[in-house]
Amino acid sequence: MEKQHLFQLWVLVIIIAILALWTKPAKAANEYLQYGGGHCQSATLEPYIEKSTEDSLSINGGDSSYNNNSDRDSLRFGIRLSIPLGSTCTKKYKQTMMTNELLKQQLEMLKLCARYQGLELGEEFAEVRRMCSDVSKKEK
Repeated sequence: MEKQHLFQLWVLVIIIAILALWTKPAKAANEYLQYGGGHCQSATLEPYIEKSTEDSLSINGGDSSYNNNSDRDSLRFGIRLSIPLGSTCTKKYKQTMMTNELLKQQLEMLKLCARYQGLELGEEFAEVRRMCSDVSKKEK
């Protein structure tokens, strides 16, 4: 019976290995949504609060009956400033990334407007209606 379990385990391992080699990583449907400026970091300022509690019991050895119980609570708060060293963020790069993000949003909005152009949109879709009001097909 043990040989059969070992055989089943090997078959399972082989199937998993084949599936792992056969599959491809998932990507966004639109190639322009693939990449962002994830490596671009600038200085950040963040508040923090830390609370810690420490309970300790120390017993002095020997014949002495001196026991020391101590409970300590501490609360720290402050502001952290993080400045990345060697950052690749320049003003020109940030401006390019902002332009690219705006372009991505506009392309997605055009896609949505084309999809819902002939529909009567209710009041809950007022923002979509407003954003798509100037989108129309070019007359030939």
